[in-house]
Amino acid sequence: MPNNIYRKAAALFSLLFVLTACDPIISPFTEQAYENATTLKAQSLALIAKSGQPYSTHRSNVEKLLVDVDAAYEYAKGLPRNDVVSAQWDTLRNPDGNLLGGFATRWKNSGTLSPFITEEISLQVSSAFDTIICVEINKREASVCER
Repeated sequence: MPNNIYRKAAALFSLLFVLTACDPIISPFTEQAYENATTLKAQSLALIAKSGQPYSTHRSNVEKLLVDVDAAYEYAKGLPRNDVVSAQWDTLRNPDGNLLGGFATRWKNSGTLSPFITEEISLQVSSAFDTIICVEINKREASVCER
């Protein structure tokens, strides 16, 4: 009789292990998350390219882009097991950082940005978006992301 109890307990433990082992460690792929990243990357780079012009000329476009990035962050944050991606979005949008949020702050405070600064920020923001895009792609099917 005790062997039977041990067998049942071992079978139950094995079943629980198999069920939890199959639970994904990251959220599943969503077309919306991928589209957010690719669209906002293109919009961000287009706006960064205009930062040699006065901020006041593009203020409404900058504000709209930042709201759209905030919305993408909130979408990513709302997905289960999506901490890695939502943290990347949060870093990207940080107004005190060196990526998109920091770029907007710098442009607003300076009025215009030099071509050197624009190029450097463009590379960094592009790389940050590529990281998000790569993670999203890998949720669908494991692949190597090229830069």
